[in-house]
Amino acid sequence: MSTSVIDVTENILSKKIDKNEALENFKNLSDDDQKRLIGHIRSRISDVSVNVESVNRRLKSAYELSLTEEQKNFIEELTNQFENHAPKSKANALKHQDYFVDQRKTAGLKKVLKSVQYQLTYERAEGAYLYDIDGNRYIDITGDNGVNLFGHQPEFMKKALMERMNNGYPLVGYSEDLFEAARLIAELTGHDRVVFAQSGTESVMWAVRIARAATLKKKIVLFDGSYHGLSDAVLAFKDRKGSSMAAGLGMLQEFADQLIILDYGDTEQLQIIQDNADDIACVLVEPVQSRFPNRQPIQFLRDVRQLTLENNITLIFDEMITGFRAGCRGAEGFYNVKPDISTYGKVAGGGMPTGLIAGAAKFMDYVDGGTWSFEGDSMPKLKRTFLAGTHTQNPLKVAACLAIAREMKNRCKAGDNCNYQNCFLSELNEKTELLSKELNQYFESKNVPIVIEYFSSLFRFNITDDEFGITRELLIVLLKLNGIETSTSGNCFLTTEHSDGDIRGIIEATQKSVEIMLENNFFLPPTEEELEEEKRKLAQANDVRVVDAPPAEIHSNKSSVDNNDEDIRNQLKELILTDLKNRNSEGIQQ
Repeated sequence: MSTSVIDVTENILSKKIDKNEALENFKNLSDDDQKRLIGHIRSRISDVSVNVESVNRRLKSAYELSLTEEQKNFIEELTNQFENHAPKSKANALKHQDYFVDQRKTAGLKKVLKSVQYQLTYERAEGAYLYDIDGNRYIDITGDNGVNLFGHQPEFMKKALMERMNNGYPLVGYSEDLFEAARLIAELTGHDRVVFAQSGTESVMWAVRIARAATLKKKIVLFDGSYHGLSDAVLAFKDRKGSSMAAGLGMLQEFADQLIILDYGDTEQLQIIQDNADDIACVLVEPVQSRFPNRQPIQFLRDVRQLTLENNITLIFDEMITGFRAGCRGAEGFYNVKPDISTYGKVAGGGMPTGLIAGAAKFMDYVDGGTWSFEGDSMPKLKRTFLAGTHTQNPLKVAACLAIAREMKNRCKAGDNCNYQNCFLSELNEKTELLSKELNQYFESKNVPIVIEYFSSLFRFNITDDEFGITRELLIVLLKLNGIETSTSGNCFLTTEHSDGDIRGIIEATQKSVEIMLENNFFLPPTEEELEEEKRKLAQANDVRVVDAPPAEIHSNKSSVDNNDEDIRNQLKELILTDLKNRNSEGIQQ
């Protein structure tokens, strides 16, 4: 337990401890240290309140529909430069589109930029690098959309796949690899039993089916901003009235009607779960949302766990991004929250099409009826739900899973006590944090509306005033020209193969790309009207924050502090609770 004023202050404001532990830390301080802590808290909250006058320095993104002739001329020059950079890739993009269908071709497509928004054609990949058919090398931060934790073509993976291919890969029947992979995955994740699926989407779909079978209830709770794959059962949006709405063409509203979509981190909305508990089969959580990695509501998720336990509701973690990446225990090891079922996919298969479901036996038994004996009258003890798929146990995929599991176990020395802090992957997580912080400091120094949000080895470039606008797409193109390949999804990743030199290259290429955008006026001062509106909003927000904070005399007038000690303590308690709640809901990066 932290006992110094500085430690307690940092732990409270960074959410490293929950509200109960924060208050317990405060109670254990001496009277003088309690007063000092109040001063630190007051000062730090003043620091994070945005100075209205700083708005004068903040630049805004250019918009596609209001580009100047100068900006259009730059894009034309960029088009020529990029065509010279990757002419074969551009030729492929045009030549094959009549018969080749891929939704990524239109991801982020902007009319004025479309001549440079084509996918590169790659010839090979190795370690931290991609090589295109035009001979260009890129530092790869796509991470194969999160699949790639150990870099391209790690030797242990190549060896495992070659051995399996040499021995054949029949789809029918079991193998020693299959048994060993399941055992190791159960051991690493801390779950009882494991079943293989064909993809991440399928593993989530099946996990929901298991939850419905176990609870005999229908409704599913999930959270706005999360993504759980392409199954109609979980793919919906929340409309302006808070109702669930089918996500697009061909998706039925009847599926969306079974969903309750809540705001992640909003403790007040937990009452909705309580009120509908008799109808809710499961709460499906992306514990760190891949689209919003800065949302890390620790106490909220612990409250969800308690609520589901009390109401016969299955808690499912979707760990497609965080599973094995954040550590052997994934996000569970970060939050110290144990779900009933966890779903995995990307990292666990090391690049092979993979889905995994791991969970407590009382839930997983609904797949095969549980364990039984070949002697006597023993039979499966439960009715079973239906799960099937030709490639669920594809030997090549299983060999890849086994190779990843063995590599994780060999590298991690924490054993059953593995968590976010002591896993061997903590070094990679720290590198990602340092990269993100250095670039965020640079963005702030240049007053550009960009921030990197991150968790573990995942990070995202967020254009704060126009998230999916032209500046985002322009940044992606410039990064390619400067030797960095990113993903159209926006998610970027470091791998164990990225060297310190590679990380420095990512930072310098990003800075160079932003400088080019600044030189060509793609970040501009706000108009007078925009400036006044922003000032008004910030002034209003600051007024609210002042109300929430303790009065200034708490740390400037000693006699007043001495005379109102109990009031001060109550104010600090309110401050801690309010600040934690605000940061949970706003998603301040830990």
